[in-house]
Parts: sequence; structure tokens; C-alpha cells
Amino acid sequence: MSGVIPTVPRTHRVRTSDGFWRRRSGLVVPAVMLAIGVALIIGTITMTVPANTAPPGPQLFPTIIAVAVIVLAVLLAVDILRRPEPVDVADAGATDDDADVDVDDEALLAAVEGREPEAPAVRPRSNLWAMLGAVGTVVVFIAALTPLGWLLSGAFLFWGIARALGSRRPVFDIFLSLAISALVQIAFSGGLGLNLPPGILEGLF
Repeated sequence: MSGVIPTVPRTHRVRTSDGFWRRRSGLVVPAVMLAIGVALIIGTITMTVPANTAPPGPQLFPTIIAVAVIVLAVLLAVDILRRPEPVDVADAGATDDDADVDVDDEALLAAVEGREPEAPAVRPRSNLWAMLGAVGTVVVFIAALTPLGWLLSGAFLFWGIARALGSRRPVFDIFLSLAISALVQIAFSGGLGLNLPPGILEGLF
């Protein structure tokens, strides 16, 4: 031992109640994913398919997506149940003087045992503005899909979600979103024989 007590990164924490649902609030995400998957399954089953449609038909792609969403939702829910969130929540507004004493205790204990100190397990605070931005983007996308068409509204969807998640390259995101939206439209029209809403660009493509 060198005689120097190692330090651990100071993470300011706020103690919260150790309730079952509080530590597993992430179950909201797989629940929404499961609802979307079930809705896709119902929509695919009730889809009207012309008798002269060549295989694989328009029901194949939505079925694959629905099954994948449901499987991912189940796996995510199992992971959240097995590994719940830490009790402590990161406090972005705290100062170094407010750090918990147990951080120093962990550093001292690690020095005695001759190992590296472990950083305290905390869960980040929810980003309300990011969630509101993502939800608002989806709402605008749904409202603009028919009048603007998929190409523009889909590009706005990808761009808005990227911005809500923290991307700070608006010009790059615009071109990337247009490219992704165009690829999706080509996949639907060329691969599945389905025409997405053209909107104001009808007749140009």
C-alpha cells in the first residue's frame, strides 16, 4: 500500500423511499412498447389484403415489427424487475459540501482492503423537457402526416426525437432525417408495394 487513501467520484444523492414501483418506474417503457406491439398485431390481423396480392404481402413487415417490439418489451421488463433502480437519486443542484459521508467511508474501507473504491450507485433524474419534446414531436408528426406526407413529416419525427434526446447538430440532423425518411418510403413502396401518404409532394415522386 502506498499510504494514500484513494478517492471515489463524488456523486450527490437524494434519498428516496424504497418502494417497489418507485425503483421500477422504468416498467412504463415496456408497458408502452407492449401496447404498441399488441396494437400492431391487431391492425395487421384486421388488415384488408386484396386477393391478388403477391407474397409476402403487406402483412409480413408489420408482423415482424410487432413481434420484435413485444419480445423487446418482455426482455426489458424482466431486466427491470431483476435489476431495479438504485434507491438514491442524483441531485444535480447539490454542492461538494453536501456529499454523503458514506462516500468517504467507502474510500477508507477500500484503502484498508487494498482494492479500488466503488462509486455509489445512483439513478439519474428524469429529464422532463426531453420527454415533453419527444411527446410533442410525435403529436405534431401524427397531425402533419396526412397534409405534409410521410417524407416531410417522417423527417420531422426523426429530427425532433434526435433533438429531444440531446443532439446539437441541427443541420446534420435535417439531412440525416430526410435520408432515413426517404429510405423508409422506398422500403415500403418498392419492397412491400405500399404507398405512404404523399401529402403536398404528391405527383413529384
